[in-house]
Amino acid sequence: MATKPAALKVAPAPAPEVAPAKPKGKGKLLIIIMIFLLAGGGGGGWFWWKQQNAAKDPKLAAQKTEAKKPPPQFVQLEQFTVNLQDESSERYLQVAMVLEVSSSETADAVKAYMPIIRNRILMLLSSKRSTDIANVEGKQKLAEAVVSEVREPLSTPGPTKGIEGVHFSAFVIQ
Repeated sequence: MATKPAALKVAPAPAPEVAPAKPKGKGKLLIIIMIFLLAGGGGGGWFWWKQQNAAKDPKLAAQKTEAKKPPPQFVQLEQFTVNLQDESSERYLQVAMVLEVSSSETADAVKAYMPIIRNRILMLLSSKRSTDIANVEGKQKLAEAVVSEVREPLSTPGPTKGIEGVHFSAFVIQ
């Protein structure tokens, strides 16, 4: 008779060692944070460099002064009609103008001194010849003279540089 084979006892196999699981998102998160830090640092450095070099760049300096300058204000003057000093024929000048002022205080001062200002402008206009003011250069010189005449009465009690310019809205020589 045959003998029965003895039952084999099999020992359980040892479990393989498993490395601890790494969190999957930490590496990607770290890379994203580094990209944002580099981009932010680069942008901040560029902004700082632009601010430092703004004084050297005339375009940027002009943009800054334009941004800070308030919008101009205007004071309408009544129309002037004067005889010109032409010797050959009777000619007259009919002109309307607007003063450009820098502030409302200057506008108020112009209105307060309006009789004096109108008199000074009338005297100036009536002293001109038609040949003096017929071309563009003559009109520009006349505008400069009007500005100085308007500034004169304002220089004592009030603003002196508040008159920025004069603009002709009508100019007829007949």
